[in-house]
Amino acid sequence: MSNTRRHASTVNGTSTAGSSSTIGANSPGVSIPGGSSTPVPPSTADDATTTLIRNTLVPTSALQRPLDETLPALTSFPDIDKELYGFIALILRQFVQGWYTRIADDDVADRAFVYEVVHVIAHVSRSLEERLRKVELEMLLLDDVPLVLDAHLRDFRLARQKVGTAYAAGRSFEDMFHALQPHPALVPPRHEDDVAEQSSGTSSPSDDVERKFLAVLSKGVLAVLLPSEDLGSATERTLLRSLLADVVLWKTIDKLSEPFMVHEIISKVIEKSLIGNPDAVIEPEVILSQKTSVPSPKPANLIDSARSFITSVMSFLSLMQAGIVFLISFARSTPSAAHQPGKPPNSPNSSLLTIALFPTAARLLNLPARQPWLMSTIELLALPLVSLPPGSLIDRLLSHFFHKYIMTSQFACSVLALSRHTLFPDNGPMAEPRPYPSEAEKRAILKRVHGNILRVVPVRVRKQVLGDDALQGVEELLSPFENKFANKHLLYFLFDMVIVKVLPELAQKTPEELKVWRLGEEETGVTSM
Repeated sequence: MSNTRRHASTVNGTSTAGSSSTIGANSPGVSIPGGSSTPVPPSTADDATTTLIRNTLVPTSALQRPLDETLPALTSFPDIDKELYGFIALILRQFVQGWYTRIADDDVADRAFVYEVVHVIAHVSRSLEERLRKVELEMLLLDDVPLVLDAHLRDFRLARQKVGTAYAAGRSFEDMFHALQPHPALVPPRHEDDVAEQSSGTSSPSDDVERKFLAVLSKGVLAVLLPSEDLGSATERTLLRSLLADVVLWKTIDKLSEPFMVHEIISKVIEKSLIGNPDAVIEPEVILSQKTSVPSPKPANLIDSARSFITSVMSFLSLMQAGIVFLISFARSTPSAAHQPGKPPNSPNSSLLTIALFPTAARLLNLPARQPWLMSTIELLALPLVSLPPGSLIDRLLSHFFHKYIMTSQFACSVLALSRHTLFPDNGPMAEPRPYPSEAEKRAILKRVHGNILRVVPVRVRKQVLGDDALQGVEELLSPFENKFANKHLLYFLFDMVIVKVLPELAQKTPEELKVWRLGEEETGVTSM
């Protein structure tokens, strides 16, 4: 693994040598605070991340050099690179340095080996970025992902209804759900002991099947993304496959499928979004202790009612006028999607008004069962907008807000930082970040997420969104994610969908066929991984 070769590697025919997209450097289209020549004191979190990266990934001979002159660019966005390198540093520190230090001569050799691994990862990362640019991320996140989630919600509730009935014939919930959503990576537990092992965080007998699936999948991913010279090395393939399958994918999926982990992530997202909000000072426990129903208003006389009605009508008309003015100005100032640079053109039938996000959100809230008339009314009112000019305007408006607030490097950094701190609390080890929570601790985590969800739902719409009993509505909202085995199905189906979108070769050829295709017929004698 040559250093000079890595710095001038080619990604999908595009040379990355001399790229200005390095850590700490500004890149086009990304606003980086502190871009002036005057150094800005980093925050505590940024300083800890920088120290972690420098102490783990930088060779001894380059410790005094800036990171942007030492480490290769992972993406076109320096702020995303920093978060990714924080992830890579934690993974390599725990799962590579732990065993390599035993066979390395000294710390210099250890750091040099890690530095070479980093360059291979950088090549793979840049290849992924090039492929992601060709994927219509807008429809992937707003339509494809909700479709998978919608199937999970539907099948989870159906399996839960069938358990204990004559239809189930004595089968467990895991058997029923797996019959509705079979996946080759998962095998339903056959005994109560297996279910207990899964719910306690220990290994279950089905883990072997899951690990083998991830090993084959990782082999195919590397066969597509690795440089040809690295793909021809059995040692490199084995090491990277082990890192990807056993460390990144297996441990991440296993942790994220835990119900208490889902609850903690939701709580962290809500609490972070409420920073600076006056209501954020109210603790979730206080919210839960308050009445969840809206008190009925006192009867008013006829004059007050008429005055209130007229005021409401005038306010509504003023709001409508302001909205129309905004939409007209937006339509005149915003270019069409076909002329927006960097955005793949939508297909003629890919209107955002028909995406699966909205019906999936309704199913998540169980609105079709609780308020079917409301769903029918919304669908009836939205139907004309799909083909009429106002629908095109709303479609462009939704797309504008999606690219302004979601498809940004700042949003990606927030997601990466939250994921890193969830999987590696305080930059500690991943294997046992803390003792597995007891049943009492799980109930406390669940209670906190209940309170946090109620904090973000306005009191006046709780009945429409969550039902007459708001707390029961929150419990129903979270119930499809209360089973680890079902959560794994959701994660694997989401992962499969994204992989096929980004690496379509995996749906056409086996990993061994991909390796032979990349290396040529003369490499058929190379020992298979």
